[in-house]
This record gives sequence, structure tokens and C-alpha cells, in this order.
Amino acid sequence: MISKKNATYILTILFTGLYFPSFSQSQWTYDFNNALLPIENAGPALKPLGQAGQFIKEKIPGSEDLSRTTYRFEKNSGLQFNNSEAKGFLNKSFTVEIYFKLDELDSWKRVLDFKNRKSDYGSYIYDGKLNFYDFAIGEKAPVKANQYVHYVYSRDFETKIIKMYINGQSKLEFKDPGTEGMLDNDQVLNFFQDDLVANHESSAGSIALIRVYDRVMTPVFIRKSYQTISKDYRETAKSENEKPEVVTSAPEKPVRSNSNLVNVTGRVYDGKNLKPVNDAEVTVRKSVNDSLVALAKTVNGIYKFELTPFESYKISAQADGFQSRSIAVKTTNRYEEVKSLISLSAETYDAPLRTLYFTQSTEVLEDEALSEIDSIVSYFQRRPDLKIILKGHTDNTGNFEKNLDLSRKRVETVKTYLTGKGIPENRIEGAGYGPAQPNRVNQSETQKKSNRRVEVWAEPVKR
Repeated sequence: MISKKNATYILTILFTGLYFPSFSQSQWTYDFNNALLPIENAGPALKPLGQAGQFIKEKIPGSEDLSRTTYRFEKNSGLQFNNSEAKGFLNKSFTVEIYFKLDELDSWKRVLDFKNRKSDYGSYIYDGKLNFYDFAIGEKAPVKANQYVHYVYSRDFETKIIKMYINGQSKLEFKDPGTEGMLDNDQVLNFFQDDLVANHESSAGSIALIRVYDRVMTPVFIRKSYQTISKDYRETAKSENEKPEVVTSAPEKPVRSNSNLVNVTGRVYDGKNLKPVNDAEVTVRKSVNDSLVALAKTVNGIYKFELTPFESYKISAQADGFQSRSIAVKTTNRYEEVKSLISLSAETYDAPLRTLYFTQSTEVLEDEALSEIDSIVSYFQRRPDLKIILKGHTDNTGNFEKNLDLSRKRVETVKTYLTGKGIPENRIEGAGYGPAQPNRVNQSETQKKSNRRVEVWAEPVKR
């Protein structure tokens, strides 16, 4: 029998995320042990929508005497987060995390409403799929009536990329066509209550946790959060009394947890000496839409995944000191095992890591260029041994001196953006070359467009 002291500690871990000491920025956590107030001090209280709900103690699965407090709401009711009271907490990049269950899933069921019931657009679950009406719909997700599900929604303010996860797995990723995934002037985020346009796309249900962050949380963090929240209490109690087993090598044959999935195992190795590359980051993305499916680190060069059959995937490996590499994998039948090898070559610096393109006569970073530069910021943050070289270029339209000045301004724009992301200014060098170094001959608008660019190069820091 677990003691009351340990029981309290376990529940705190499960629902407040104390397994993650990296919360350096703001968040508000609602576990309903303090009614509709967050567990953090001085935070905004949630507001009931529709019919006021009830606070109910629910037994935690697998326990004999442990329970959690949940908020039970009726159909077309729910809760509201007031962003004005939170001083604009959700006005830029943000993430919303919910652990909940719905009574019915027979049709469209509202999850998040960003326009305070004035629009039919927003986040739904439809036929077991994640949906942002009417711009994007994801693949089938493990969402069932009367069963708790871990749901995460994030929106990046700069790239406008919206991502949605179920039970730690990325299920939908798309670019917001405007500001549909952001709050409007009413500055409120509504949970579960439907809009006034359709007004019948809702379900009764229960919420065990709501947490909002003022930033986009990473896929690895989301997966860990799901594993912690959904963990059986007995596993947590055991971890309090026993030291965790240290895994020094990957098993020769992975254990299959779901026989309907395809076992994909592989090895990442140094192509020069054939030695395994340990701690390489391996990601799996769907070929059809590039959505992230899984992420892992190699142990003695080995990685393993269980993937849905009859799908095409791209598996990518990245490790410090090596060039990243991707391979295509297609899963055909259930029960099969797919083996894959990824050979990595030593990192070289004879080509730009990214090329950012600009509109004629401007130095403004547009959405596509922002997405490209954001994709390598974390790389340079992890690699203080590298400096960044920026090379600015233009097409040959107009005066040479003006083009030279424009190419320098483009470099300065990119440099300013990188320093704003935390890259030290002394690690960035750059120069503008005007039209002197074209990528292609300036004979058509398409060719000229490829010359209006800033190339981002990496170069080792000399010691």
C-alpha cells in the first residue's frame, strides 16, 4: 500500500509536469484541485461556458485508492481562458495541452474555438481525425468516446505553422492561411463549447488537465508529457523506490507491442570506418505531407520504430560532425520487419546550408524564407564550434551600386533575425556581392528569382 505522502507526490508529478525542470518560460496549469484557478500563483481563473460543470473525483486507472479531480461539463458547455486577464499570454507563439474525454464522437466535436463563437472555423475531432475546419484534416487518430486522450495544439507566430498531436504523436501540420488559429479582438480561448453558426457540434465530457504555454513546445517534450500524464501510478510508485535500469545497448530483436504495426529497425554508422554512430537523432516523417511521426536517439547506432503498414516514410539521421542523411522506407504488410541502414559522411562546408530568397528590390524576409531560416537556428545553437557566413546576392536588374547596397541590406536583415533568436553577433559574418555572383543566368524572371538570395554557410571556428 502506498503512503499518502507518496500518493500526493505521484499525483503532483502526473499532473503538474515536475518531471520536466526546463520550464523557464511562463505557463498556466489547471488540474482542478484548486477549482478553476491555476496551480501557479496569481494566474487567471478559467470561466465556465454554458451550463456550469461539476468537480468530480475520478479513480486513477490501476490504483486502489488514488484519484484525480476532473471538471465534468455538459453538452455545448465548457471552459474559457481569458487572454486579456493573462496580459496577452497567447498573442504570439503558444501551445495548448489538454487531457480530456468526450462522451460522443459520432460527428464533428469542437475542441478549441479562437473566435468566441463567431466563426465555424477552429479545432475539431471528426470521425476520429483531427480537423481544423475547413483548412486541414489529419490521419485517423486513437480517439475514442469515453476514453481519455492527450491533445496538443501549437501555433508558431513567425512561420504560422499549426501542429496538432494526439497521445504524443504528430497527426496534423499545416500553415495557417491567415490568423484563423489565433485569438481575435475578444481575446478569449474557448474549450468544447460550439460556435453560434452551427451550434450542434459538441459533446459532454470531462477534463483532467489544461495547460497553456507561451511558446511552441517540441515534439520530444510533448511525447514525454503524454507518457508522464498517462502513466499508470504503479509505475511511478515503483520508480520512487527503485533506481532506473540503465540501458547500455539496444536489444537485438525489438519487442513488438502491437502486432498490427510494422517493426522498422536500423543502424546509423560512420561510412568511413563503419563504426556505429551513437546518440544520433533519428526522425520519421510521412512522405505524403512531411508530418513528424516519431523521433528517437540511437543506442550503439541502433534505432527502432513501430510504424503503420502500407505507408511511405522518410527516415532521417543527424549527428554532430556528420552531414544529415535521409532514406525512403515503405511499409507493405502487417507483421513484417523492415531493416534499414543509414551511412553518414563527415560534415563538409562546401555548400550553403540554406538559401533564402527575396522579392525583387526588397530586403524583407517573407514567410518561406523565415521557415527556412528557423529550421537551422537550433542547429547553430547546438554547434557553438561553427560560425555563420552570410552571402547576399541580387539579380542584374537596375544599377550595380544600388544592387550591391541591396545585397548588403539583405545580409543585415538575416543577421538581425539570427541575433534575435539568440545567436551571438560575433559568430556571424557576412558580405553583399550584388549581381556579381549569379546562381543562374539572368535571362528570365524565374532565373532572376533564383539570384535574389542570401546563402547561409557554416564554417568551423578557428581555435
